[in-house]
Order: sequence, then C-alpha cells, then structure tokens
Amino acid sequence: MNSFLRKALSAGLFLSLASFIAFNVNADTLEDQIADISGELMCPVCEGQSVAESNAQLARDMRAVIKTKLLEGNSREEIIDYFVASYGETILASPPPRGFSAILWLLPILSVLIGGAIILRTVYSYRVEEKE
Repeated sequence: MNSFLRKALSAGLFLSLASFIAFNVNADTLEDQIADISGELMCPVCEGQSVAESNAQLARDMRAVIKTKLLEGNSREEIIDYFVASYGETILASPPPRGFSAILWLLPILSVLIGGAIILRTVYSYRVEEKE
C-alpha cells in the first residue's frame, strides 16, 4: 500500500505540474497581447511607426481600444478586423499577400530559387570543364 500511495502521489504531482506548465506557456498577459496586436498595426498619424512604438495620442487611444476589446473577450483577429474596417488595409504593418503585395511576398522566395539555380548551374558547368 505504501508503494501504491507513493506512485499515486507522484503521478498526481506530475499531472498537476504538467497541466500548470501547459496552461502557463500559452497564457500571455494582457499587456503582452496589447503589445502584440498594436505591433501589427501602423499608427495613422506617425510616419513609419507602429501603434506599439508611437507615443501619439491616437496611438494611445488605439491601445486603449485594444485593451477594452480584449477585456470584452474579442479575439486578436476580431480586433485587427475592427481596425481594418475603420482605417483600411493601410493600417496593417504587414499587408496581406494578395494583389500587388503578393509579388512582394513572393519576390524573396523567387530570388533565392533563381540564385540557387544559377549557383547550381555554375558549379555543374565548372565540374564538367574540369573533367574535360
């Protein structure tokens, strides 16, 4: 019985510790969530600054709206959609990959692929010349 009790207590302790870690890993604080969301939105009155970086009154007001909406239970996507509906897609720090901006998202990938193909072709032709 002593061995069984020890194993049961160990298993219970392990499960409670594992669940505590699992829940706390994903639990961002309210301030972290506000910083995350405001970092994805550009300040409408500041040049090249996100809402998180800006000290403008409008940026402070936007952070307050984000906090209020988080406390109301709105998701990150719902809050971002709210600001996109109010200000348009120019409010987004990273434009969605469609239309012309899709080219901007694909350009680095295409550059790496083309550069890799050029390097492979150069190495292959160099090896062929060495064999002759």
